Amino acid sequence: LVDEGKLTNEHYQNILAEAQKVNLDPVTLLEKKRIVTEEEVALAKSKVYNVPVAELYGVKIDRKVLELIPKETAENYQIVAFKKESGTLHVAIINPGNFKAREAGNFVGRENSLEVAFYIAPISAIKNLLAQYTGLAMEVEEAVGAAESRFAPTAAEGEPSMSLEEISKSAPITKLVGSILKYAVDNSASDIHIEPMGEKTRVRYRIDGVLRETASLPGHLHSAIISRIKVMASLKLDETRIPQDGRIRVTVSKRRVDMRVSIFPLLNKEKAVMRVLDPERRVFELKDLGFWGRGNEAIQRNMARPHGMILITGPTGCGKSTTLYAVLKQLSQPGVNIITLEDPVEYFLPGVNQSQVRPEIGYSFASGLRSVVRQDPDIIMVGEIRDKETADLATHAALTGHIVLSTLHTNDAFGAVPRLVDMGIEKFLIASSVNLIVAQRLVRTICSYCKTAIEISDEVEKTIETALKNTETNIDKYRDKKTGRLIFYRGKECSRCNNEGYSGRTGIFEALEITDNMQNIINGDLKLDDVKAEFKRQKMKEMVVDGYIKALEGITTIEEVLRAARE
Repeated sequence: LVDEGKLTNEHYQNILAEAQKVNLDPVTLLEKKRIVTEEEVALAKSKVYNVPVAELYGVKIDRKVLELIPKETAENYQIVAFKKESGTLHVAIINPGNFKAREAGNFVGRENSLEVAFYIAPISAIKNLLAQYTGLAMEVEEAVGAAESRFAPTAAEGEPSMSLEEISKSAPITKLVGSILKYAVDNSASDIHIEPMGEKTRVRYRIDGVLRETASLPGHLHSAIISRIKVMASLKLDETRIPQDGRIRVTVSKRRVDMRVSIFPLLNKEKAVMRVLDPERRVFELKDLGFWGRGNEAIQRNMARPHGMILITGPTGCGKSTTLYAVLKQLSQPGVNIITLEDPVEYFLPGVNQSQVRPEIGYSFASGLRSVVRQDPDIIMVGEIRDKETADLATHAALTGHIVLSTLHTNDAFGAVPRLVDMGIEKFLIASSVNLIVAQRLVRTICSYCKTAIEISDEVEKTIETALKNTETNIDKYRDKKTGRLIFYRGKECSRCNNEGYSGRTGIFEALEITDNMQNIINGDLKLDDVKAEFKRQKMKEMVVDGYIKALEGITTIEEVLRAARE
């Protein structure tokens, strides 16, 4: 990788030193850090070991071939049998240098009188193949089959003979719910929806911000599934008239995951929604989240100030918490005392004192803030400003020598000011305590494997040209040299992105600094024209303009930007 210019010598030395420190194979550490792509690592291994690379994304393996290597062996050695032809078993492997893994593959070959041909595959390809051992559809089919005869209501009785508590603890229902949770974690879903739909129960997952139906179950199992979730979340089984909230902590795919559970009564059944909280997910750097240019400079400048408030605004699910964690990660130093008040704790940050508020026992953001200021903090993170008392305490903490980070639900950056005024905070306090307001939305990123150039309608193109006219962006560099039209991009849909055309998400942002001019506007009449003039003076890009530029750069599509702008 170094010889081919894919990895710098500095990265190489750092990886070797860190691998020795954490007692991990250097290549494994390199892959975890994603300094180079999986494909580049696979090609490098191919050259070193003289083993070909297999293109396995979207491949559906014959069940008989897949099960030639037992599931436990495949997961332990990260090898998968994917094809059998002409007396040869084709086996995908992550690390051809793992001789125990190769011996396991050769043993399976000898047992079945087959020659074994090894192929290298990237980590995510192997992960997708391993998922075929226990895909949700298969798990659901097995669990439903086992549950049908035991729990289906008979014509005479109309109800199952077992109690809901007994049913919820039975093996088929336990396995079924476990499969639903595992699929969510393995596919990086943020939410799980389990809801009645006539004679069926629909299971949907929110992945990359989009809700997708993944499974349909027999309706008579619905109450048993909801009861199982209630048992896991320590909720009341016999209470079906009012909403209930709880938490589940499970170990899935060798990771400890928390799930925030909400049970909601409908006309005749209940709906369950679970928010997946994976504290072991990596905390990103600000540049990884989509911060760049003047917006990034503004946030870096204000993070370096000794006190004051930084607010991140936007609707639910727009990545506000992720941005706060990225800021905290950068601010975390041995000489800094950071305390957070969160509901819930979504990621674990080494070196940061994280506290979970519990309003049901009187431990709210407001009461927590009173105690936090007595803990000699340098930086305080408040998960969300929800009421006047919290806003008041956070404002005064920012004025008395602390850096305060928090979030608000507003549509744009300046919207945070009237929102705080509505909460009863004096204008002069807002002007004096707030340093920076960042508004954000999330947009899906185009799949890099099926990205293709397109042209858009004249009307939309003119709108974008007008929006970028008075910015520092050189729009001409994005034009087709022959036609003069702006070039945009879209995913054609392929197996690597599950035929979505998108893979992953990034943020679009606007950042408003509270300068002396801005303080005068806040203390005055809060006129929108004055705010826009100050925005231009700061040369800050509005959120939608940031999105247009990212669409021109081929990061996202113009449809995603317009969708996010409507939010």
